[in-house]
Amino acid sequence: MDSQLKARPVSPLEPDPMAGLLRPHGWGFAAVVLLQVIGGIAGLAPLLAVVELGRALLAPGPVEHRHVWTVVIAGAAGLFVRLLFTGASSGAGHLLDGHVQLSFRRRLAARLGRVPIGWFSRRRTGELANVVGQGVSAVHPLIAHFPSRPATTWSSPP
Repeated sequence: MDSQLKARPVSPLEPDPMAGLLRPHGWGFAAVVLLQVIGGIAGLAPLLAVVELGRALLAPGPVEHRHVWTVVIAGAAGLFVRLLFTGASSGAGHLLDGHVQLSFRRRLAARLGRVPIGWFSRRRTGELANVVGQGVSAVHPLIAHFPSRPATTWSSPP
């Protein structure tokens, strides 16, 4: 009976079980990435504002105060939008992580509910607790943090 619970290689013709677990949460992943991309692009505004301030302040002739303040406000607004959207992305990622972990645990409990009672007597309590608790929690960085990393890398400078 132990052979039924061990991981087996997935053939290219069979659906990937991990994809089946994550597929229902695809829109959540897309939202996390979209929020992070918007935040990353908005984060360019302060950098562009510094460049424009340098041009405006180092240009020959009198300084146009109205232009300088417009650039400063635009840069600050971009920084605020970046903070807002990257914070929303992080929050959405952690909410998504909670939903995915709950889904994993429910599927695991359903699977363990079909195991013969004798299987449990041959296992240590810590072994099962490790799989259900720490094993499922180990996906936190993958779910909550990873989707936003490539989005940040692709949408904004380092």
